[in-house]
Parts: sequence; C-alpha cells; structure tokens
Amino acid sequence: MKKLSLILAGMTVAFAMSSCDKLDEPYFIEPIAAESDTIPLTKEDTINFDGKIVVLLEDYTGVKCNNCPAAGEIALQLQQQYGHQLIVLGVHPKGVLQNPTGGFPDFRTDDGNEWNNAFNIAAYPNGLVNRGEVVGSAKWAEKVEKAMAGEAPARMVIKSEYDDADRELRLSVHTKILNELPKSKLTVCMMEDNILGKQATPDSIYAGYMHRHVFRGTADGITWGRSLGNEDLKAGMNFITNFKFTVDEKYNDEEFYIVAFIADESSKEVFMAAEKKIK
Repeated sequence: MKKLSLILAGMTVAFAMSSCDKLDEPYFIEPIAAESDTIPLTKEDTINFDGKIVVLLEDYTGVKCNNCPAAGEIALQLQQQYGHQLIVLGVHPKGVLQNPTGGFPDFRTDDGNEWNNAFNIAAYPNGLVNRGEVVGSAKWAEKVEKAMAGEAPARMVIKSEYDDADRELRLSVHTKILNELPKSKLTVCMMEDNILGKQATPDSIYAGYMHRHVFRGTADGITWGRSLGNEDLKAGMNFITNFKFTVDEKYNDEEFYIVAFIADESSKEVFMAAEKKIK
C-alpha cells in the first residue's frame, strides 16, 4: 500500500581507509563528497554519540486484538526505561484482527504483511527484538536487555528537512561502520505516533484508544531494504542514502517519524537502528 508519493531516492557510498576493526572515540563520520541532495552533518552530529546500541522492537499487533493493548503498554514502558536506545514499531499485517471494518482504523501495510508472513507470525500480540526469534510480550524485557549489551557496531544519523507548505521531506541517512559486519541492507521506515482510534480491549471496544508507534510502510517501497554494497562491511566504511518525497496528507506530520536500521542481508538480524522526528 503506497502511503507516499516518492519523488527521488538515491544512495552514495564511500569507503574510508582503516586498518582497524574498531574506531576510537569520538566515532567521527568523515565528510563525504556526495551528491547535492545530501543533507550534510554538523560537528554536533559527528561527536554526539555515546557508543551504545540502539535496539529495534517490532510489536506485531491488531486493532481487534483484545490482548494487544497490554503488550503495547509493555513496549511503551521499555521505551521509557531505555530512552533513545529502544525504537518501537507497531506493525499491523493483513489479518482478521487488523481488519478495519466497523469503524476501526486501518493500519495495515503491504510491507508489514510481508514481514509478518516471512517471520511466520500467526498469533497476536507477538514481537521481534532486532529480528531474532518471535517472542510474546512477556519475554520482550529479557530480549531487549540482552540486545543492549556491548557497543554499537555502527554509527547512524538521520538528517531531515521538511517543508510545511508542500509537505516535502528530504532525508539523508548517514551510516559509518565501526566493527566488521556481514553483507547488510538499510531499511528506511515511516512511523506515526499518538493516533486516536477504536481498539478492542479485554473488557470492551475503546473508541478513544491512543495507538502508538504505528508503522506506515517503508519510505521507498523496498520492503527488505537497500544493499550496502556487495560484500561484507569493514570498519571505516561510510554510506549515505538520500530520499525526497511528499508526506501523505492522511498522516499527522506533527507525529511523523523516520526509522532506519541496518540488518544482515541473509539472517535479517538488526545490528543498529536510528529514529528521527521530522518536526
């Protein structure tokens, strides 16, 4: 389901020479001679990095799933606990529990449905932490804590410029590899937060439910992301991915986020994620 009118997407790749597997602080992303559409990094962007892993939690849910609000609350509590280190995406596939008939909101996406089927998720709520095994919400805290261990294998910064008048959004996703990684892909997603709408609960149907972290699809329609080169990633490699598109008027641009993550092209394991509110 196309949610945006895509105008332009491009990627520039540059490789920084390095003989080390790990770079010393402050984890600079060196300036790259890139295409004119790139939004450059500032000095603050290059040094404001604490070396911590940013984890992705995907909450597979449904508007007619009466047990899903409790799982959503767990995800929210974990995000409040870990702050910027945890990003949540509420994914609504195309099933009975996601059907919008009867006045429920329609959060279904083609991308989310393909992910759901690929990971064999058949019951809700369920989730993935950095795209490891499918687990129920009771195990999310344990999986998130484990995923937080260690230092970030990459540095990611999302730069954006948004024009309120024509709703045009420009993005540059800057990635620097800090430790050697297998061949990977970059996925860039749209997320809308704080949406009021009907939701089934264990007691009733609640018309004023606040839906959080709603996945609205991939920004470029590429479900599994764009390849970061054709080989394993070495420490010191730099990547820039640029996008320009119009944010659909059906979305609240005051609550609109971009979520990006890099993942193993084969296993789908997520190594690092980043998030940026456009306003």
